Amino acid sequence: MIKLNEVHKVYSQGKIGFHALKDINLYFEKGEIVTIFGPSGCGKTTLLNIIGGLDQPTSGDMVINTKLTTTFGEREWDYFRNHQIGFIFQQYNLIEHLPIVENVAISLKLSGTKHKESTEKAIELLKKVGLEDHLHKLPGELSGGERQRVAIARALINDPDIILADEPTGALDKKTGYEVMDLIKSICADKLVIIVTHNKHIAERYATRQIDLKDGRVVSDTKPVDKKVNILRGKKVNKKKLKFKEAIRFSLYNIKGKLWRTLLVSFGLSIGIVGLIVIDAFFNSIREGIENESAVLVNNPDLYINDEFDPNADPAVIKEDIEDYGYFKEILYSPKSNFKIIEFDDGVTIPASYDVTAIETPQTTSIKDTFTSLVGDSRFPSGDNEVLLPSWLAINLIQSNTKLTKEETWDRLKGEEYLLYSEYEYIPEYYEMYEALDKETCIITSKWDGNYSNYPPEYDQVLLGTLSENMASLETYRNTPLEFSETEDIFCADYDEFYWYLNYEEPIGTPKTVTIVGIHDNDLFNEIIVSDNIIEDSELQANSIFGGAPDESIYNNSIRFRGFLKNDEVDNKVRIITNMERDGYLISENTRLGLSMLGPVVNLFVYIIQFIFSSIVFIAIITGALMLLLILFIGIIERKREIGLIRAMGGTRGDVRSIYSGETTIIGLISGVMSIIFAIVIILILNAVIYHNYFDLVVDNLPFVDPKKVLTINFGKLLWAIFGALIIAFLSGLAPAVSAGRKKPIEALRNE
Repeated sequence: MIKLNEVHKVYSQGKIGFHALKDINLYFEKGEIVTIFGPSGCGKTTLLNIIGGLDQPTSGDMVINTKLTTTFGEREWDYFRNHQIGFIFQQYNLIEHLPIVENVAISLKLSGTKHKESTEKAIELLKKVGLEDHLHKLPGELSGGERQRVAIARALINDPDIILADEPTGALDKKTGYEVMDLIKSICADKLVIIVTHNKHIAERYATRQIDLKDGRVVSDTKPVDKKVNILRGKKVNKKKLKFKEAIRFSLYNIKGKLWRTLLVSFGLSIGIVGLIVIDAFFNSIREGIENESAVLVNNPDLYINDEFDPNADPAVIKEDIEDYGYFKEILYSPKSNFKIIEFDDGVTIPASYDVTAIETPQTTSIKDTFTSLVGDSRFPSGDNEVLLPSWLAINLIQSNTKLTKEETWDRLKGEEYLLYSEYEYIPEYYEMYEALDKETCIITSKWDGNYSNYPPEYDQVLLGTLSENMASLETYRNTPLEFSETEDIFCADYDEFYWYLNYEEPIGTPKTVTIVGIHDNDLFNEIIVSDNIIEDSELQANSIFGGAPDESIYNNSIRFRGFLKNDEVDNKVRIITNMERDGYLISENTRLGLSMLGPVVNLFVYIIQFIFSSIVFIAIITGALMLLLILFIGIIERKREIGLIRAMGGTRGDVRSIYSGETTIIGLISGVMSIIFAIVIILILNAVIYHNYFDLVVDNLPFVDPKKVLTINFGKLLWAIFGALIIAFLSGLAPAVSAGRKKPIEALRNE
């Protein structure tokens, strides 16, 4: 039952007004088929919109089933349109990107009904209107009559009391129009049906009651009815909302219809996120390297132990003394002097050579277990004259222009023999002692060619005349000069005031022929691991001495060991070092102390640099977000009819916002997944390019970074990339979603 009492509708624009409806008093009952007939502009559609709650009267009252609609708020109107009104429009007003089964089910889903139940009821109604073979077709694939049948099924899905049809046959041919009206009459017999039409024949053939309008007034009514009504004031109705997963479902259909645009928008949004992931991957590897070094500094059980040098000392005795402390699970002799490994071929030495330090093979299982990456069938030295090389040295020995993997390097070196020197001559260091030279016993001259009749001109100060006299004047100086620089020599009576250093460029003695038995990649052991006999047979030399012959000089060196603290002694490291230093040992840790001590500062600096780069890249994210915002606002204009239709079927503002938010959620998810895929591909490519083209640069400048993984992905943070994309997309779509939700149904439907 509907009663309209003195209803007026005035449209105003500025000071100009148009009186569309004038003093409308009508009463409608269930079971009637009422046609409202009249010329264009007479107010037919306005009256229908007011009855359907799409528009509000300027004055007057309307009562629907004992409810005074003048007191309705927005929620009550949404509930009324969803549960008691079914609309059939002239232009069908189907949502083009939804299959017809979804078009029919949408009104039921807007009332909170589950997908399965609403779909089953939609299929049942579509069978009633003869469309069971077209359930999953899009509206564009149907004829006009079939589309109007879909609209009829949609109007009936919520079993409303009132069917409002605005020119339902206006876009159809005569035959199809009659078929549609026959269908409306047959399946709406127990409902109030109000039809707006221009077609007098339709009104006469199907209507049980005809109302004529002219200039906004009722001029005739074939069956005027008026009754008193009771008005009941009940509680406000809280309409159930559209379930979010159904909003997502509708969004997916829309995205499917605009797939390429969606992918391009998602790609634009992902560009900035990819940049952030790549930047984080680069700085992540640096941070990990620094943090690992800091962790080594704290938890490192590996100590260098130095004892005062004694040329007659037996390292084995000193080792036993250190073992007596009971702090160490293993102590290895690690001579401080360098060894030189030289490649040879058929006994002919090849110039390429490398200075290395050596250490004897560890025996403790826990220390051997740190060698987790012995290459191929590599092993520890077990026989005489065997060596295990660190990977950096193995790669350098190959001297290949092609970057080889460790496995390929091992295939080239497996079982190869090299020369290993351990004895060196001493050479004097001049530069540091220049100021301390006794100018009376030493003369610095230009280069001398060795001709005794052609001394350098600086000797003029001591030359007296004849050769014999000149030679006699030089008796206080040694005849053989020492090289001072590339252009100068030095003559001294003796050279006891100089420091003497081992000359690693020119080893002496007979080298050992050693066999390479493996390659390791243990960062704590950058030395070559050698068999015991190599250590035992090596000449014990001081790294530097002061004075003349080595056996008469003051030594500046020590015997060095590597001690590995027991697990339960690592926390006592400071106390242990203090105790041993009190006994005369010099203790240091096997780590790059300079970097580790500055670790927190360097780490902070890394974060600052990353923030600066990320801030620059963030501009791309803002650009992508603005692009998404623009696209969504354009979408509101494109989909005004859809928004108006959803509101006309009782959808709330929140339902419209949910559909828009669903779309932005999907776009954000696609963007996040795109970001991860693109970032992983780019990082893999960059790592390969850097490794093959900038290997040496990385090793020299970023020694704590794996040259194969200069960019290290933090897979935990990849989830944050998806979450971030969702948040950015959601925030970008928030304003368009709110704007779409604010559209009034009548305004949206008028601006098709």
